[in-house]
Amino acid sequence: MITYPAELEADLVLPAIRKEICVAAIERGLKQKEIAKILGITEAAASQYLKGKRASEVKFDLKFKTKVRKIVKRVILGEIGGFGAVQMLLGEFKLSGGLCNLHGKAGGMAPETCGLVDVCLK
Repeated sequence: MITYPAELEADLVLPAIRKEICVAAIERGLKQKEIAKILGITEAAASQYLKGKRASEVKFDLKFKTKVRKIVKRVILGEIGGFGAVQMLLGEFKLSGGLCNLHGKAGGMAPETCGLVDVCLK
């Protein structure tokens, strides 16, 4: 069965990004309730992200986590919303080749041969 990059985004990457936002927001002093409201998720989901019960499949490097912290600061300052923060980070992940690498592992296709590199990186 073929795994499409969009499936990986929805099932693995977006939850992992929300998890990193939760962690970064807690570090900056926000409460679970505030984080849930910003991200449009339940408090229970925020709790599961923070306890590592959800979204543990995708690991981000230090460079990406630093970007998350910077974007969370912008969210706290009111410069962008939670939805925008998630979309910006998803774009960063895709442009870094992260989605292609994940697709290569999960879909069994190398980024160079799957034929979707131009689509995924847009």
